[in-house]
Amino acid sequence: MSSFKLGQFVECDGLIAVIVGTSRDGGAPEDHLALWYGEPRGRRVSEGGSGGLRPEVWTVPVEFCLPAQTPTVHH
Repeated sequence: MSSFKLGQFVECDGLIAVIVGTSRDGGAPEDHLALWYGEPRGRRVSEGGSGGLRPEVWTVPVEFCLPAQTPTVHH
């Protein structure tokens, strides 16, 4: 069983993603992680975006994922 957990940042094929499901919580098949890569097409509503976008989540084998570097946090 992997040591990855919900909310953790991972790197998969050079892209950063957030874990939103695992096989432990029923959010992904066995030995897979459910990843959200963000929404590159999104625009803030305050900047003219429409909002209401539907998130896309991808399941990938655990062995394709590495822990990501510690994020830079902005406030």
